[in-house]
Amino acid sequence: MKTPSSPTSFKKGPLVRFFLWGVGWAPPVILRRRSAFSLVEVVIALGLVSFCLLAIVGLLPVGLKAVKNSREESAAANALNQLAEAVRNATTTAPGVYVADGAFTNITWSLGSGSASFTNPLSLYGQTTNSAGSRLVARVDIVPPVDTRSVGRASVSIAWPSAATWSNNAWTQSDGSVSAGIQFLPKQ
Repeated sequence: MKTPSSPTSFKKGPLVRFFLWGVGWAPPVILRRRSAFSLVEVVIALGLVSFCLLAIVGLLPVGLKAVKNSREESAAANALNQLAEAVRNATTTAPGVYVADGAFTNITWSLGSGSASFTNPLSLYGQTTNSAGSRLVARVDIVPPVDTRSVGRASVSIAWPSAATWSNNAWTQSDGSVSAGIQFLPKQ
């Protein structure tokens, strides 16, 4: 019979296992790595996420200003079209005296007279309004025709915000503006 040189050479029956554990020897335990994140990995991940969130929050005001500016530019373009059509469709109130159509009845001119200029505060919907409720401001410069068979010219410009002022043929203190030149024939 062979003498065992180490406890592992014994036959591993239930009694032998009990005996070997009793003297301080246990069969080798296989350690398995568990699927989990270490504290360092979690801290790094949180740092990256917080950096990305700070970058997004930092860009938020820029995006909101761009949206606001886009909305005001779109409203100004619509108001510009309305105002140009009001000048083109002007009606006569007396012989040779014309008034713009629609909501712009404060814009008047006479055939053969010098140029006429008007500045109107407008709402975002292109309607004339008091200065407290205005978001846009419109400037109209009209060079009336000399008679009913000649062509008149007008320059229409709209700026935002309503605090913008017209000075030396340009807007000052404005975030943006849209302009158009139009030609029109007076209606009989």
